Amino acid sequence: MRKIGRGCWLLSAVLTAGSLVGCASDEPDQDLPEQSDVLTKDDLLVAIPRGTDVADVAKRSAEVRRLGLGTSALTKETKLRSGPSADFYLAIRKNSLEQKWFWSVYLKELQPFGPSPGTLGTRVVRFKVQNDKLYVFDADDRRATSDVFSPDLIIDAFPIVSSGAFNALPGSGGYVLFDPAAGMNRYGALADLFAAGWVGTPVKLQTELSFVQGFRPATDGGSFEQTFTAYADQPIGIPGDVDNNDYRVAATVGVSLRKYTETPSYVEVPAPFQDHYFTADPILVPNTGTAKILASHWGFYPGMQPIKWVIGREINDIAADPSLGGADLFKAVKDGIESWNAVFGYPVFTAQLASPNDSFADDHVNYFIVDPDPSLGYAYADWRTNPNTGEIRGASVYFSSAFLSPIPDDATASTNGLVKPGSKVKKKRAGLVWQGQDAAPSCVMWAPSIEERLRGIGGGESQLTGKQKLESYIQEVVTHEIGHTLGLRHNFKGSLVPPTSSVMDYNTLDASIAQHTPGTYDAEAIRYLYGMSPYLPAQPFCTDEATMFDPNCVRFDDPSPQPLYDYQIPLYQLVVSGMIEGWLPLQLVDLYFSAYGTEMLAYARAGAPFEAAASWQAALDGLRAPIDPSALASSPLYAQAADAISAFVYRELYLAPTGLNATPVSDASVLAQIANDGKNIILNLDGVRSFPTRRVVIDALKRAQNTDAFVALTSARATLAASLGSLSPTDQALTRDLIARIDAATAPYFD
Repeated sequence: MRKIGRGCWLLSAVLTAGSLVGCASDEPDQDLPEQSDVLTKDDLLVAIPRGTDVADVAKRSAEVRRLGLGTSALTKETKLRSGPSADFYLAIRKNSLEQKWFWSVYLKELQPFGPSPGTLGTRVVRFKVQNDKLYVFDADDRRATSDVFSPDLIIDAFPIVSSGAFNALPGSGGYVLFDPAAGMNRYGALADLFAAGWVGTPVKLQTELSFVQGFRPATDGGSFEQTFTAYADQPIGIPGDVDNNDYRVAATVGVSLRKYTETPSYVEVPAPFQDHYFTADPILVPNTGTAKILASHWGFYPGMQPIKWVIGREINDIAADPSLGGADLFKAVKDGIESWNAVFGYPVFTAQLASPNDSFADDHVNYFIVDPDPSLGYAYADWRTNPNTGEIRGASVYFSSAFLSPIPDDATASTNGLVKPGSKVKKKRAGLVWQGQDAAPSCVMWAPSIEERLRGIGGGESQLTGKQKLESYIQEVVTHEIGHTLGLRHNFKGSLVPPTSSVMDYNTLDASIAQHTPGTYDAEAIRYLYGMSPYLPAQPFCTDEATMFDPNCVRFDDPSPQPLYDYQIPLYQLVVSGMIEGWLPLQLVDLYFSAYGTEMLAYARAGAPFEAAASWQAALDGLRAPIDPSALASSPLYAQAADAISAFVYRELYLAPTGLNATPVSDASVLAQIANDGKNIILNLDGVRSFPTRRVVIDALKRAQNTDAFVALTSARATLAASLGSLSPTDQALTRDLIARIDAATAPYFD
């Protein structure tokens, strides 16, 4: 139990490691709230100032400044104050302890990794006083297996503070005073920023220093910010870390305690077989041995008070840039948020500019965060749900100003419409884990590069100015992210219904400008999720997982009902022409075809029979052995290009896939063609195939593991052996190596 004397408040940040002690002024009145009746108003939570000496405040201020917390444009309002409202204990009403509460934590700032705002999770909890501690029990309904077995799980504990000064306040007998900065603080670091072996596995953090500030009372509880530093159990530093300590992490989080509520109009929606919607965590159904999976959504209803979104005030500062041509960025964002109202048929969202007092870390606020720093270059949506029901309680969107760059009135296409692959380095996003909950965003959309903006933006055919294009594009991206906060997943087949049937696709810039409000798929998906229709969308649909096996499930492909013929094959052939004609560097063949060829080859893997045949025909069109001599004579680079591209194709199909889709080729006729074309390359029928490429094809046909490939290898071996006597000594030696490679591949052939 914490004891507070008349002249000294014990400042405790005793966590897993470390503590600080500081004394307040000898004047006891400075330790008390300015109003002595604060505990007589039946508030659920009351912040009680705690004394902190000047030296202690200075020490913590220096630590915060050194670690860079509160210095980013996103968190510039964060301040460490020394007044009575800066540090506090919390008084919680005794008669509410056993009732359910929402306990939510939102990551506001993370150093040294930079902005990474988003919810870390929401727990449903109850409190209980015992052994001079305020224990926190998990109180959600998801884990009860039956009416008999419903586990009580302790998930945290806070020390109770004993204070004669507090006890003297009127109404204090109805409250418990505790230290919110001194819980177990079960945080861990989790991110794709870390080494590959760490992905998906939290790095354990041991808290060193913690304090709270900025309490905001509310009728249903309150919220505050907690700043802490911690040490990791393994190095996680990054280049340029100002702290120069590979083990240290510092963060500011928003913490909210609010009474548990459920919207009366909310109706649970079982997740359909097709993954149109985000789902809540599985919920056990007592006495059945089964679990239910619910689609997450809001508790909207006709006549409701619209949910308010606030838009970061930085949007107007960015719009003042003359290069943007006077684009009304605030209106574009507002229109993107409110465009969903037309789908519902009544207002569900309203948007306005954020006030200086609004904080995106506050559980009460739905915040569209505008980051004036373009370096991260992405946008993502984030939402918080009721673990018991899957009801969405609030949301935020992070939006990098990298999206807010000019689009010219008449775009000039870059070289032949192609962008150099890998020209933009994408930064990775770091995050925290709280109470074992991984809250990584489900969608991270990257802003297009300047070259990507210029490619295919309507050119002279468009009647829109650059200003109008930018406004429409921004509205589409915002509509996409808000769609996620409504519960919708991606639909990467929106492009099959030009310009697009869904803003939940990753649409090209042309399609985004043409369709910047919810499409036909989006409307049907919302109507089902929110109980306005019994039918799932009839429009084509696929989501993230399907990009691994469905060749028509592609991000950023041009709108077309037949993308293989209208987009993928022409784009592939354009790259082939660039290599042959010399306007694309031949030494970058793997780089370009990894970017522009893998999606076309995915049809050979998993397309319908006619698509698989067309894809393979296009893969070596004009390149398959033997090449016509007149074609070879048309360009000095033809032979080299054919050899290099053929090697890439066989590596991609069997040895080292670079595309998302690595489904094995299954169509019998295509397997036979691949084997026959491979045999002709091994035999070098046109005299332009290098020995390295021929070795690649042998290895690929071994990996193919089918009869056609086996027969092709054995046939090629016989022909090579018969040709040895006519070869030069060097070619004879290298050909013997090919024969030995085939022998090793075929004895035995089938694994």
